[in-house]
Amino acid sequence: TGIYLHSTNPFSVEVVEEDLMRCFQSSVNDVQNLPNQCKHGYIVKIANSRMSDEDDYYLRFDGQNNRDGVGSWSECAKGGIAKTLTNMPLVIQRTATTTFTVEQFGYEDRRIGDDTTNPMPSFVNNRINKVLFFRNRLALLSGENVITSRPGTLGTPDFFNETALTVSASDPIDISAASMFPSELFDGIEMNTGLVVFSTNQQFLLASDDTVLNPDTAKLRSISAFNYNKDIPPISLGTTLAYIDNSGKFSRFNEMANIQREGEPSIVEQSKVVPTLLKKDLDLITNSRENNMVFLAKAYDTSCEVVGFRYLNVGDKRQQSAWFKWRLNRPIVYHFVINDEYFYLDQDYFLQSVRLVQTESDPSILQDNVDFLLHLDNHITISGGSYDATNNTTTFSNLGWLSSVQTPAYPLVVIDTNTASDRVGRYAKATISGTSFTVPGNWSGVTLFAGYLYEYKVIFPTFFVTRTAGQSTQSDVNSSLVVHRVKFHFGKIGLYETTLKRVGKPDYTEIYESTELDEYDVSDAPYLEEFVKTVPVYEKNSNVDIELKSSHPAPVTLRALSWEGDFSPRYYRRV
Repeated sequence: TGIYLHSTNPFSVEVVEEDLMRCFQSSVNDVQNLPNQCKHGYIVKIANSRMSDEDDYYLRFDGQNNRDGVGSWSECAKGGIAKTLTNMPLVIQRTATTTFTVEQFGYEDRRIGDDTTNPMPSFVNNRINKVLFFRNRLALLSGENVITSRPGTLGTPDFFNETALTVSASDPIDISAASMFPSELFDGIEMNTGLVVFSTNQQFLLASDDTVLNPDTAKLRSISAFNYNKDIPPISLGTTLAYIDNSGKFSRFNEMANIQREGEPSIVEQSKVVPTLLKKDLDLITNSRENNMVFLAKAYDTSCEVVGFRYLNVGDKRQQSAWFKWRLNRPIVYHFVINDEYFYLDQDYFLQSVRLVQTESDPSILQDNVDFLLHLDNHITISGGSYDATNNTTTFSNLGWLSSVQTPAYPLVVIDTNTASDRVGRYAKATISGTSFTVPGNWSGVTLFAGYLYEYKVIFPTFFVTRTAGQSTQSDVNSSLVVHRVKFHFGKIGLYETTLKRVGKPDYTEIYESTELDEYDVSDAPYLEEFVKTVPVYEKNSNVDIELKSSHPAPVTLRALSWEGDFSPRYYRRV
């Protein structure tokens, strides 16, 4: 019913009677002017309005059996434009127990429209800073924009509109963060109210006031203006999120709560009580929400330190929080938490783990229905020692793992946990030689735990008389206080020591055993389930620092501390 004309040179066609025949080339004004039969693959632009290109779209003729003649028209993309996304993020997929495959990921091509009605995503020809998942969409952060795919296309992400005829709730979202400051987005985290995204000096919330998130209802609002360390991703603490501020001489650990679509969130600097604890330029963070713990570190730092934050929430209130440090044997390279277990990779590329909760494989002594957990680093079970009666020593040989621990800071020991043994709870320090080590005494014929000792130390702050009014507590720093004694309220306890560091006087250290030698059976471990120890001080509160230490495998569980002393307000009148 028609004639298809083509030539390499321009030519003109004149239709004398338009009621009998119509002629079109690359566009028509009305879709009704398209014929029922046409050349297969022919593309026509439907120009609905001469004043605007936003309502234009393109149709392609699909002939039956891919042949010219009878067929149908379907929406397509403009001919000659780029349709494929290139230089996209790769995917790393585990294909076997110890095998990973790095390959190109499949992304949908642009199937309809042109650069006006269905433009390329804004991340094209720009750097993609982060890949996230948000409400069944793949979200990319590039420059000041958040770009999401169509929902339900995570298998083959689609960043293009499905049709140019209408605006659909399933269309992709490409929205920019409007701000007076440079706001390149580096990371984000999903909360129940939306997607919180971070620039180096501002935070934004991607959310919708409607029940459905679509290009028309999506809004990217500024919710706060705090500095952010782009090298460390934000983390979720369950109902709040936390991130690192790297603007000062030391890093700050901020916690953001009460994130809402309208109004500003509550932000608390949790590291304010330890302003010099967090080093600048931290680049490693991980957390265990089940154990309420956060770990921070700096890769390849020669101090070999990992800083931890422990918190306790009851309902919607923070009841208690504390900071602590772990000193590892070698500099850390990377760390993460899986199933109540903290893993870290050291500079020698050995992957090690620290259990955050007690398990059946941990060394412990069950005595009087009380389970006393022992504390050894890199502990393993060992047996088969060779006893030398002449020198009264036992040697354990062919231990290749000894070379894995380079220059340990504390000695290797063996400890007997067998409750049927007369020496339960006792340990011996080892002398290492190559892949063997020797311990004094006869330790043959039994299964032992071998591991490295490490130091547990608590440095207590200066004591002040405090007054509580409502939910606030104030310390009286102008009054005179002489501390007479402190009382340590222990849970499970073994061997420990205290040190008093006094101004103008030598340090005073005393070692304590929770159980006296004549108060327990020879086959029992010298540990107690709970104990209160009084340590004499008699020093002015500002002239003494008190430390609690232990380098023994026995448990040292400090539950509380109280002090007694003489207090005088010095008759100051508060104004």
